[in-house]
Amino acid sequence: MQEETPVRRRRRRRPAQEVKPEPVRIVLKAEEEQPEWLISAGDVSGAASRRTGTKKQEPIKKETTSSGTAKGSRTHSSEPRVEKKTETISGGQAVSGEKETAGPQKQIIRITDETAKPGNTSGRKPAINGRKGTTKKSPTTMKAKKSRSDKKKTGKKIGLFIGLGVLLVGIVIGSVIGVRKVNEVMDIKRTLDRGENVFYDNIYVNDIPLGGKTLDEAVDIVTRQVDTLLSAFRITLRTVDGQSWDITREDLQMRYDVADQLDRVWSIGHTGTAATRYEQVKELEANPIRRYTTMTYDLSKVNQILSSIKEKVDRPAVNATRVEDETKWPPYSYTNDEPGQTLDITGLNERITGMVDRLESGTVDLSPVPVEAQVTRAALEGSIVKLATYETAVGATSHEGRFTNIEIGTKKFNHLIIRSGESVSFNKIAGKRTEANGYVEAPEIAYGAYVMGIGGGICQVSSTLYNAVINAGLEVTKRVQHSLPSSYVPMGQDATVSDDRLDFVFKNNTKADIFIETDYYKKKNYWYTTFTIYGRPDPNGYSYKLESQVREEVEPEPTYKPDRTAQYVVYDNETKLDKKGEKGYIVDVYLVTMDSNTGLEISRELKYTDNYKPVSPVYWVGVTPREAY
Repeated sequence: MQEETPVRRRRRRRPAQEVKPEPVRIVLKAEEEQPEWLISAGDVSGAASRRTGTKKQEPIKKETTSSGTAKGSRTHSSEPRVEKKTETISGGQAVSGEKETAGPQKQIIRITDETAKPGNTSGRKPAINGRKGTTKKSPTTMKAKKSRSDKKKTGKKIGLFIGLGVLLVGIVIGSVIGVRKVNEVMDIKRTLDRGENVFYDNIYVNDIPLGGKTLDEAVDIVTRQVDTLLSAFRITLRTVDGQSWDITREDLQMRYDVADQLDRVWSIGHTGTAATRYEQVKELEANPIRRYTTMTYDLSKVNQILSSIKEKVDRPAVNATRVEDETKWPPYSYTNDEPGQTLDITGLNERITGMVDRLESGTVDLSPVPVEAQVTRAALEGSIVKLATYETAVGATSHEGRFTNIEIGTKKFNHLIIRSGESVSFNKIAGKRTEANGYVEAPEIAYGAYVMGIGGGICQVSSTLYNAVINAGLEVTKRVQHSLPSSYVPMGQDATVSDDRLDFVFKNNTKADIFIETDYYKKKNYWYTTFTIYGRPDPNGYSYKLESQVREEVEPEPTYKPDRTAQYVVYDNETKLDKKGEKGYIVDVYLVTMDSNTGLEISRELKYTDNYKPVSPVYWVGVTPREAY
């Protein structure tokens, strides 16, 4: 039927709109038949578990909604229209639409660039005034009609050229975009196809490369590896005396979950949208994935074994002891300390746990931790040390009685123990100087002169002890100087004693016992008296001594007595020495404190000043005047 020509109506021109090319869509098949690599892949978690029997796969339930759409099915309601075409490859008749065709058929990829047009798409213009093929003519002149006709023709030509240009630009742009899209999509397809039903490359479980292996193959390989390692696993605990204990897979009840890690790595590249899977696979190329199968075990049996070993290995330390021994001085012997040992179960637990985690078989040597004794022999011996020793020589020409008295007095103090805080009186320990106590008569200083007396020489014993006490750092509470300087000690370092009124007293201020040892011996024709004091070391590490400095010497004034019997001299201008005099001295005595290790002086303190008065010499003078001629 011949179509009627629609009546042309004059229309207002609308502003030109920019033509945007529609995105190129690649259609391989109908949406319900899209390939799996192009659409979102389903959840594959538990895939390995289903193969190892550790998880149960639940069937997917589908429900139909009231609109007839199955719940859980993939829908693409927002997709643009897809055009299908069926062709017969050979021997068949092509049928379009929903009709079936005979013979082999193929699906054709069509690239379309459609612009949706609302309303009527038949290309026909609606009739005007309701009558076909009729138009309403305007009463115009022929010249005016021709002018309008020329203008319309010129506009059509310009529009035609513009349309052709736009069409060509669209075709070029569409072609470029289409080629690029096709390349990108095909790259995604090729990449994802490499992992179809197999693991992608750069995936490792227990350091086993799984690339190219199916899930079943991976389960088999990893399971065999784990079984081999577990069957060979053995830790041997060995002590230094050769005892040993084995820890095996059965003791630990070791169980490995192979499927856990395989499920995780299988999901890489197999779940999510095509873009997500593609990104995961590309990430693998730069950063390989390494996983290790997880394991459970029970260390209670190991703890029992370690506790049993600990009871056998542990040995307490033995402290040293001080034992009284009268054959030694100070009067003690010492037992040796013995170190103990203990097995650090905590440390062994950590080490064994690490070996189990790494499935590392081997021998663990049990090296106990030494335990030192709380009291060592060295500490006990160091608690009683030699604090000071002082000795003086007895003159070879001394009176015989002095040797006896000095020996008796020295031995009185041998093996004397002085408790902390206790004071010692020299006279009490030495005893009264009587013949009953063994003392004899010998020269002694009395009232500024030497006289014979029982116990003469005992002051050398007290002076020797005095210097030993000072050097040991003990506290002196009573001390008296001689009236005359002594020859056996420096001036200012003597201590005189007598039974009835003069004593030397000192105190043990060390807060520990003090032990005194004495000796009286002969060497090269000289006899010596020696005092040695033992006790607790000085807490400051100090040692002490006395130093004397003579401040002044005092010359004595002579004394004369008449010789009336002319026994020594006759004339009054004649004199004869009857008694020798002695100079007097003023002496400053300092207590010097030193470092025990270096001997360097730390301090110097003026302790006291002794005044030895001069002794006047005595002369005989005659009483008869000498006549002058």
